[in-house]
Amino acid sequence: MFDFGVLTEAGTDAFKHLLVGGIGGMIAFGFLLVRILIGRYVILSMAPSPEPYRRALLGDDMLMIGLPMLLIAFITLVVSESLFPDERDFRILGPLPVARSTIFATKLAGLILFNGLVVAVVHISLLPWLLLSSFNRWLDSSILTRIAAWVIASASASLFAVLAITALVGMLRLTLSHGRLHAITAIAKSAVFAGLVLCIPLVYHVAAVTSLLLSGSAWLMLVPPAWFVGLERLLVGSATPVLLRLAFTALGGLALASTITAIVYVTLFRHFERLVLQPTSKSERGAAVTPGLDGSNRRRSTSDQSFAPPAFRAILGFITTTFRRSEMHQSVLVGLSIFGLGIALNSLIGASPRSLARAPYWTPFALMFASGVAVRATLVLPMNYRANWIFKMTEDPATRRDQFRVVDYLASICLGGVPAAWSLLVWWVATGDPEPTAAVVVGLIGLVSVHAVLFDWRRIPFTCSYLPGKRFIFYSLTIAILAFAFSMAVGAALVTMARSSPTQAVAIVMILAVAAWLLRTYRLGSWGQTPLMFEDEFPDRVLELQL
Repeated sequence: MFDFGVLTEAGTDAFKHLLVGGIGGMIAFGFLLVRILIGRYVILSMAPSPEPYRRALLGDDMLMIGLPMLLIAFITLVVSESLFPDERDFRILGPLPVARSTIFATKLAGLILFNGLVVAVVHISLLPWLLLSSFNRWLDSSILTRIAAWVIASASASLFAVLAITALVGMLRLTLSHGRLHAITAIAKSAVFAGLVLCIPLVYHVAAVTSLLLSGSAWLMLVPPAWFVGLERLLVGSATPVLLRLAFTALGGLALASTITAIVYVTLFRHFERLVLQPTSKSERGAAVTPGLDGSNRRRSTSDQSFAPPAFRAILGFITTTFRRSEMHQSVLVGLSIFGLGIALNSLIGASPRSLARAPYWTPFALMFASGVAVRATLVLPMNYRANWIFKMTEDPATRRDQFRVVDYLASICLGGVPAAWSLLVWWVATGDPEPTAAVVVGLIGLVSVHAVLFDWRRIPFTCSYLPGKRFIFYSLTIAILAFAFSMAVGAALVTMARSSPTQAVAIVMILAVAAWLLRTYRLGSWGQTPLMFEDEFPDRVLELQL
């Protein structure tokens, strides 16, 4: 399910260890939630009336159903290339005595088994939270009934998430499966991934959704976890008319997603050659060749007028083409970047005047941190590791610096330009004044932060092997959390100082500009002397002198 074609044998083993660590982390997180929430439920149990407990239980049920849905939707989208048989399956298995029904049944069985394993692990990790919320004197049903209802409702919600993503990906494959439309498919999947990421910060607004559940707002029809909360309450026998309507919506949505997925599988099964294996028509081949020749001539004449060195233009074109065609690289870049944007937007949605006034000071740095992680994580993923011999054979120390400058250029845009533009927007939303001084400070901090992102960079993007999970997952998370908090604290302090007086603003701008220039000069100088890296290494590997 995770055969993306980018991992070596060592990378596959490292990914297995990462998955095992992630499973252990989810189970440990469930026990941590119990430790955090135990005092809250003791207070609710001592309340003089059951209303506070029932209101809190409604919100907790929303989270215990919504979090698995979101996680399983993410994972299903990540492995979306393995959901349906593709051209590679039939090119390899077609000549063999393997029935087409066997190929489709294997794909479907793999999807069910893999997602079933993920759903089981997620629900086991949430079981301690469920038990803690159930042992309360105000619970209006038996504990066994509540556990059974939650398992059925939450598993149905996770199944709906799997089927909805599968149906969406299948419809994209049916309608956008030829030629240049492959790039449109990649963009569409990245848009879905971005939408899922933007849903993450909404968990902080679960209290507002609970109020909607109690009031019976029509907006609940746009919140799928609320549907399955209604189904859970229907199973325990305490459904109000609003929750009953939501329960029937859940059953209808599950039936609709199942029907669409079945139709997609049947359609691909019967017409796979025409929909996926159809050769390019003669007119399309001619249109692809003739404009390509003319286009290359025009590009060559335009490039000759450019001041950028040929090595810079070549790597920039390589990176641009990869992002345009690769769904995986688009998803990583968009998903991680949008995560920072989701945190920033969460601070603006329904924020109090005090929170809104603080948002311009820290949200640009949340976006900056997420953008830095996204750029680094995306550029280290190989596109086709076996093809990096082209770069090995053409490595030239004279052009190495120009090749690396492309990475510096992209990182500067993502860490400096994007957060600065966001700073202008959020200051205008919060105060009505775009505050260009704050935007300049944010942009310069981003240019300084580029050095942290590219500190040990030694590779041309997409050409080096990748070893996931090189460090213990909680060790990496701890470092990331500390770095995130440090960057926001320092950035907010510098913006505050710059806005306090023009003298301090000029001093901060000059110091940051000089620091960014010196760090960039040092990077470019060291890059000219650093050999390219084509094999990723574990941090604890013994360093070789390579004499």
